Amino acid sequence: MDDIYRRISDEEVFGEDETERSEIKEFFHGQTILLTGCTGFLGKCVVEKILRDCAGIKKLILIVRSHKVSAKERMKKYFQHEIFEKLRSYRSNFESKVCIVEGNLIEENLGVSIEDKKMLIDEVTMIYHNASNVKFATKISDSLKCNVFGTKYMIELARECKRLVCFMYISTAYSHSYNKVIEEKCYPPPADLKMVQDIIDADEIAKNGIPPATIEETCKPWANIYTFGKSIAESLVEEFGKETSYPCIIYRPSQIISTYQEPFPGWCGNFNGPALVFIGYGLGIIHIKPPIDCIQDYVPADMCANSILALTWDTVTNKKQDNGKVFIFNYASSTVKPLRFTEFENYTVPKGRDSPSIRMVGPNFLLRAPCWFLFYVFHFVLHGIPAVIADIVFMAMLRKPQAVAVFYKITLNLKTLLYWGTYDWRITVTETQKMWERMNHRDRFLFYNDLRTINWNAFGYTYWFGIKKYLLKEPLDDPPARRKYSFMWLAFNSFKILVIVCILYYLLGYWLSLISPITEFVKLKYICHM
Repeated sequence: MDDIYRRISDEEVFGEDETERSEIKEFFHGQTILLTGCTGFLGKCVVEKILRDCAGIKKLILIVRSHKVSAKERMKKYFQHEIFEKLRSYRSNFESKVCIVEGNLIEENLGVSIEDKKMLIDEVTMIYHNASNVKFATKISDSLKCNVFGTKYMIELARECKRLVCFMYISTAYSHSYNKVIEEKCYPPPADLKMVQDIIDADEIAKNGIPPATIEETCKPWANIYTFGKSIAESLVEEFGKETSYPCIIYRPSQIISTYQEPFPGWCGNFNGPALVFIGYGLGIIHIKPPIDCIQDYVPADMCANSILALTWDTVTNKKQDNGKVFIFNYASSTVKPLRFTEFENYTVPKGRDSPSIRMVGPNFLLRAPCWFLFYVFHFVLHGIPAVIADIVFMAMLRKPQAVAVFYKITLNLKTLLYWGTYDWRITVTETQKMWERMNHRDRFLFYNDLRTINWNAFGYTYWFGIKKYLLKEPLDDPPARRKYSFMWLAFNSFKILVIVCILYYLLGYWLSLISPITEFVKLKYICHM
């Protein structure tokens, strides 16, 4: 399969296809692309996809900030990442297409040098602004500087670019999550730039920053400072789109999870989203789930990257008559291929038993609470008590106790964690579906992103294995882990049997105590009768 893919995706090997050619690859031929946020989960997928299947580009420019070492030193290590292994086997010289520009999103002029800025202005034809501060629990000033003012500075750069044909802002489908139904349209922002600057100033002046309660009140009805900032950034792009002669795109993906197919199934780049929950299931830490079963909106990272490129092609080539306006595209599965959390659990959780982790701390089982009261009771019994026992064991081993602290932190943030898994949004993708219909057969294969055709069962099969291999860094077949798993299940089942025997013994004793007076009375009556 890899050999077939190599042939049809590489023009030098495949040559001309007399029946059908890739319109998307032709569209990107000769383009100079500027991308921010290349070091993030989605950013890596976009970089890998462009360099592998859009080899005809002139240049891919990546803005990277220095962090302990220079940007170029960081990127040397970056391209040794496992996600680029297949690309390297296809095109060993792919780095020749990459240009690294050192900069910082929160600085005016993006912190780039005069020479680099001139190069960007003269050469860039497409901008993908993907960088953002995705942390929910962070200083409000840090979040707004990156997500709002970083977008403002990118727009200012775009205004100066001489050859730009498209500007895409990669936002989130939850930028207006107070709505039950999220459509592909612009929504009013919660604040303007002046208010944002006032909030930043207040946060920096305060000794310990703005208190969490004040932040929560400021953001209402937005869920947190991240969605608050992203919605304001969208409004900046909307206003910018009204003045341009080329299309501006706001792209809103929902919860991005591991890859479906490319460059290999199951690759997961971070612990965000549902990954951390399923790690908890797999390691035998989490055993209880909420009493509701909502539709989860997941999109695989590789399909997300493919849709970004396909939407750029479709918008620029097929909507030229609409230049001067902003185009909104949601990329979400809840309305075209809905998946309930229980379904995904059924596809995924059993794989944690098929390929157990050596780090597991308990048996792999999951119970659903019949009501919210019992959910919190079970949370304490199944998570809190084991945390106390674990810390006792840690102390006996002269190690630092930490399980109770983790349990306490999770309990404090339970409301926030449950919000993203139980709100049950419906995110429409009407405009994105039109793009799916316009793609030809070859592009549907090379840039596969049609969420209507995804097989969640097949995806669930690879999900845990990807987490184990790429996040936990463990082999898929690990005999010591299997032996540990078998021992834990034996100990757990023995404990269950012991508990059941004790309960039965207690019930039997209780039952005998109830009937004993009756038996004595019957005996006495029988003796008297004699």
